Amino acid sequence: MEKYAQLIAVLLEHSQRFIDFWNLQLVVALGVLGFSLANQQVVSKTHVRVLISAVFIAIAAFSVFSLSSHQERAEKLWTALEARIAAAPAEFIPQEVAYIDSLEPTPFPIKAGALVAADVLVVLVIWFSPKMKE
Repeated sequence: MEKYAQLIAVLLEHSQRFIDFWNLQLVVALGVLGFSLANQQVVSKTHVRVLISAVFIAIAAFSVFSLSSHQERAEKLWTALEARIAAAPAEFIPQEVAYIDSLEPTPFPIKAGALVAADVLVVLVIWFSPKMKE
């Protein structure tokens, strides 16, 4: 399995991209939510809401597009690893096969859905958050 260590490392790097995009989504979303809740008079204006919504739509589009390219590469690499195991099963002990099986990429719709859902949630909060009376 040592000769496959570099392939496994690359596969893990591709998987890490989702975490990177998710962390970016969380930081931006929490920042916008904090801003909107602290400055409700500013965010209550329609053009500010439209601007925030447009930014989140752009972030979602960029994240899903970028994630799709990493997902495609991860799935191809996963297929190559599976083919290597199938071609030479004697080179792997059962625990190594189990570990490699655990590296199978999460399906793209689940990853993309999580990113888009986070953006939709923020946009909904921006548009429908209850306004405090002063």
